[in-house]
Amino acid sequence: MRLKNLHYGWVIVAMAVCIQAVHAQVFYTFGIFLMPLTREFSWERGALSVATSISMLVGACLGILSGRLSDKYGPRILVTLHGLLTGMGLLLMSQINSLWQVYLIWGIFMGVGGSCGYVPIMSTIPRWFAKKRGLAMGITLTGFGLSAVISPPLAQWLISSYGWQQAYVVLGLITLIIIIPLAQFMKHSPQRVGLKPYGENGAIEDKQSLASTTGGLSFKQVIKTGHFWVLAAILFCFFFAIQVITVHIVPHAVDTGISAMVAATIISIIGAASIIGRLSAGFISDKVGARPVLAVCLVLLTLALIWLLIVREIWALYVFALVFGFAFGGVVPLETLIPPELFGLKFLGVIFGGLMVFTTIGVALGGPLGGYIFDVTGSYSLAFLICVIISALAIMFSLILLKAEAWGGDD
Repeated sequence: MRLKNLHYGWVIVAMAVCIQAVHAQVFYTFGIFLMPLTREFSWERGALSVATSISMLVGACLGILSGRLSDKYGPRILVTLHGLLTGMGLLLMSQINSLWQVYLIWGIFMGVGGSCGYVPIMSTIPRWFAKKRGLAMGITLTGFGLSAVISPPLAQWLISSYGWQQAYVVLGLITLIIIIPLAQFMKHSPQRVGLKPYGENGAIEDKQSLASTTGGLSFKQVIKTGHFWVLAAILFCFFFAIQVITVHIVPHAVDTGISAMVAATIISIIGAASIIGRLSAGFISDKVGARPVLAVCLVLLTLALIWLLIVREIWALYVFALVFGFAFGGVVPLETLIPPELFGLKFLGVIFGGLMVFTTIGVALGGPLGGYIFDVTGSYSLAFLICVIISALAIMFSLILLKAEAWGGDD
């Protein structure tokens, strides 16, 4: 395809990949900084992990507002603010010397910034595609996988070579330099710039694209449906388990005698496998719908967590990382593909913001609970067992969601 014939929707996707990759370093490097900070300041892991909970709760409180603003005005201003606040937050983290400062900077300041990034971007992409929506979402979310591959070893190398303070400075500058310029080219929808969604002129054959590109249920209508609450429960369970793993898998590996640098590669493998999972789930969901793919991914995730309970060797942890990463990556695009399949696109931003409340509660509880259980028991075994149980519950909810009827296109 010649560049001049490239639909702008794919340009939006390419920019979103870069923005999400930079944004995701905040999540994937927290566990890398956890041990240097707890050693230097004698903080408990559970107490430090509370910062991620505060950040996510602040983001959740503002997520619905962010979604409404994105639905009305588009993502450009919000994503610009996201880059500014997140980049400045990372720079300020280099100056901390007490726990309350971490809560203020990482928890509140960067929580506000985070609320301006993920929801506006992920609710914008589906508007640009009548066909290949699942593939577009899968590609967009490979940014998170790329970040998981690159960010942990980069952060570990920066910490080992220059110290944790300089590592935060470098990550902050990367955030400012990349996100803010790219945000200026993000557009609300093709209709607002005189274009049509990708594939609108052709026959729309994939199930994920049957919904209208303009219609949909209002947020008030959506929250009265049982489907919304079932999906919310799935996202809570999923992200609870994910947060326990992403924050604590590296410290867990180090506790078993694995070096910090080798342990950091576990996150990288999870990230690499998640790229394959995101692309595969997006592509397959275009053919069969998002909900069956969700159920399969949750089964794989649960099996990986069971495996984690019984292994300690590095090769076995790598096997875990491959399966867990693939399943984790597969679920992530589906959380954005299922709402338009069930509710339409018109109010997707605010609907997605509402679902993010439950996502955030799961994240907010997962990280600190994993740290607290370790502080009390000296092991992550109980935390990982809880993840298995919660993941199994998510499978049950996903089977219920399979019976829901897709939105038929009527307002």
